[in-house]
Amino acid sequence: MTGMRRTILTGLLLLLSTGVAAAQTQTQGDACHVYVVDLEKAERVVKGFLEKRDPRAVPPSGADAGETVFPEFYTKVGEEELTTKGYPFPGSKLFITASVFYTDESMRSSNTADSMLVGVLVSDKLQKEALWGENTAVAEVTYGNNADVVRAKQRLKVGGRLYVVGIECRSKTGAASR
Repeated sequence: MTGMRRTILTGLLLLLSTGVAAAQTQTQGDACHVYVVDLEKAERVVKGFLEKRDPRAVPPSGADAGETVFPEFYTKVGEEELTTKGYPFPGSKLFITASVFYTDESMRSSNTADSMLVGVLVSDKLQKEALWGENTAVAEVTYGNNADVVRAKQRLKVGGRLYVVGIECRSKTGAASR
């Protein structure tokens, strides 16, 4: 499978997980979720769809296409606030650690000094946080009235198979400004 097809597939599967997460009722902080995509399984789904050109060839759930979406969680928003969650990596003895951190000392823009960092990592044990370790995928965004969605993801091999592991957060401040 070409890199372009994998990118398209990952995007399609992430739309499924984003829809599920966005449908939840937000009670506090920003709404985040962690996901894992088994690219081999996802490749088979895309290949089947492309060969048949039949929408019924797409599985009814992301799990059938190799996607695992963990339950949504909410962050505690505030200066130097860290929210960390941990999950078992599907079908392995590994763990996923995901973190969200807010600060005003990292990335200043013309509108705000506040920023939000999101990070995700996979390791043999749960970590205290996922922002500063090895093999960590981290993204940072300025955090103000126009904050919307931020995602960090990485590709990695587990048991000889290629996966995409990521964290995605929807900002309460961006939603409130619309």
